[in-house]
Amino acid sequence: MATRPVTAHQDAQEGAGILNRPRLTVLAADMVDLVSSTGGWLYDRARAGWTVHALADRSPEVRPLTILGATPVFADATSVLETTAGGALAVSAELLRRDAGLREQVLGLWNTGAAEVTVWGRSWPEELGRRVEPEQHRLSVAARAFKARALVAAQAAHRDVAATETVFDLGSEAFRPLYPV
Repeated sequence: MATRPVTAHQDAQEGAGILNRPRLTVLAADMVDLVSSTGGWLYDRARAGWTVHALADRSPEVRPLTILGATPVFADATSVLETTAGGALAVSAELLRRDAGLREQVLGLWNTGAAEVTVWGRSWPEELGRRVEPEQHRLSVAARAFKARALVAAQAAHRDVAATETVFDLGSEAFRPLYPV
C-alpha cells in the first residue's frame, strides 16, 4: 500500500493567505487626488503584501487603481467603512471636510481603535485641526514609475512625481489628551 501526501484543496491553499494579509481601505474625493497625493504610497503598500481596496468618490475610471495594485470598490463610503474594522483606513481630508456623516464614522473608528487612520490633503475639517503626525514616505523606484503611469491613466500626466509623499497619521496623541494622575 502506497502512501500519498495529504494536501489541502487548491482553493483553500490560494485563499489561506488572504485572511492573514493586512488590509487597507482608501476613500478619496476623486481619482486625480488619490493618485497624485498617495499613489506611490498605495503602490508600495500593495507590493508589501497589503490588500488594498479603494473608492474614488467622483470617478468611474478604475484603471489608475489597477495600475497601483488596488482593487476598486463600487459602493458608497458608508458601507465600505462598515467592513474596515481591524484594518487600516486612508481618507482624503477633502472628503472628510465635505461629508460630516463620513467624518463622524471615521472618527468613531479611530476613537474605538477599530482602525488605524491615515489622512492626506490640505482641506482639513475643523475637528482634525492639525493635531496629526506627518509621515514622509519615500517612494520606491517602482512606485514612482507606476504612479507616473497611473497619473497618465487618470489624465493628470502634467503632475510631477516626487520622491516622497506626505500622509498624516492620526496617532495616539492626536485626539486623546493625557492627564497626569
